[in-house]
Amino acid sequence: MARRKEHTHDEIRAMATAAVLQHLAVESLDSLSLRKVAQVVGYVPSTLVNLFGSYQGLLLAVAELTLDQLYQCLVSNAQVSQAYDSNPLEAMANAYQQFAFEQPRAFQLIFELKATDEQGLSEHHARLIAQLFALIESCLGELLPELSGEQRLLASRALWGGVHGLVCLALDDKLFAPGISIEEAIRHHIAVQLKGLGYHKEALCC
Repeated sequence: MARRKEHTHDEIRAMATAAVLQHLAVESLDSLSLRKVAQVVGYVPSTLVNLFGSYQGLLLAVAELTLDQLYQCLVSNAQVSQAYDSNPLEAMANAYQQFAFEQPRAFQLIFELKATDEQGLSEHHARLIAQLFALIESCLGELLPELSGEQRLLASRALWGGVHGLVCLALDDKLFAPGISIEEAIRHHIAVQLKGLGYHKEALCC
């Protein structure tokens, strides 16, 4: 075990979250435990409990890191799409599914975790979720400026809920659409949603 005071609290937090992500890169969450993480980082489990509140708190911290990575990925793809005058919503949706397939266990962790009644979601966690949806709302606002704030809110959830559902089905190999790629399914979903909202650009029509 590491000597006390060998690392700062922030360093131990970073080591612990990195250990979880490294595990998820090759194995399922079911095969991990607080004790195993503690062994990897060289500290006793109680040290991690003191820093994260619980094993669940540690996993929520990992989910926050993953959410931030996902956000950066979507922002980058949206910016590239705008440079080429293509649909940023489609670019972000494709980035979303690529991220999910590259890091499936970390991606699933985001949506499988629930905050404990004692801890709840941190302000940082809630802000990460909000900024992801803000990207979608912003794109909808640019494409359909006539939508009210409430309409953008509803449309963003409906549109992205479909994208997320398609990605999750594809991850589980349950899309059951022979000959149709996940990219095609996503493109069709976005086109139909936008057309229903009144956006009629020819390149996006079904």
